[in-house]
Amino acid sequence: MRFKIKDFRNRLARNLYEKYFILKKRKEKFWNRFVEKGHEKMTIMFIPHDEKKIVNFQISKFIIMFFVSLFVFIIITSSYAVIKNRTEQDEAKRQLLAYRGIKADLVKYEELTNEISNIVKELKPEIENIYKLASDTEDIDDLWAYNDFDLDGMEKFLKNKKVISNDIFSMKKVQTDLTNATNIIKTVEKFINERNRVVNQIPSLIPNPGHITSLFGWRRSPFGHGRDFHTGIDIAAAPGTAIRSTAPGYIVFAGWMGGYGKAVKIRHKYGYETIYAHMSAVNVGVSTNEIKAGTVIGFVGMTGNATGNHCHYEIRLGDVSINPYPYMSRMW
Repeated sequence: MRFKIKDFRNRLARNLYEKYFILKKRKEKFWNRFVEKGHEKMTIMFIPHDEKKIVNFQISKFIIMFFVSLFVFIIITSSYAVIKNRTEQDEAKRQLLAYRGIKADLVKYEELTNEISNIVKELKPEIENIYKLASDTEDIDDLWAYNDFDLDGMEKFLKNKKVISNDIFSMKKVQTDLTNATNIIKTVEKFINERNRVVNQIPSLIPNPGHITSLFGWRRSPFGHGRDFHTGIDIAAAPGTAIRSTAPGYIVFAGWMGGYGKAVKIRHKYGYETIYAHMSAVNVGVSTNEIKAGTVIGFVGMTGNATGNHCHYEIRLGDVSINPYPYMSRMW
């Protein structure tokens, strides 16, 4: 068995060697023929019409093949260069169109930035006035200053100022101004909400429809006794016209009050009291329950020291009578 395997290997090696030898001989033969053909020379003649001087020379096939190959190479490389150049030109045109589009967008962006900046500049004085009214101060030096959260961003922008467009700085300034404006509006909103809360708790309405016949302060006495100090405002109206509470509070008196006639006294928050006098009838009684603003507490009449149908409306802060007129901001 071993002998057969060894014999098979030997025969296989001989066959492979013979095939390799034959292939090598063929290759050498082909190469020799190629070299022989390549060295063959061709005669090229240039014959003029007068045939006086004939020019001829010999050239080998190798040289002809070289020049043909060189020509083909030049043709291929030239074609590639032309195609590449055309591609680059098309790409350059595309880039130019894209650049023009970007430039147009930048122009629009710059215009919008300027418009926004101008709007913010126009709003600034209005916002400053609102802030002054709300805070009761003239100090607005730091109103538009950069906040702490802006400082780091601005430092980074300033470091790259040479490569960053000025529009970026403009937008950053607009952003800061808008942020500050938002904060100012929130401050004013808090003030207005607090003011409204206070206003809704203090006298701020007209107790009854009608027309004012006598203001707060010194006046000629309607009873013919020279001058006297009027501690409230008289609002004339038809008999029976409803008189309403001008703020929420507690009824501390309801009944006859001497020269005031039939009257109601209401205690409000923050030390305010209101008196409604000369009623034809009282509609409420003393109670520990708080009444709402707008509650009907009585009706217009001329009881007590009165010369006509009206409501004598009086506001006291503590024990001092104050002018009701600035508090009469709204009518029912």
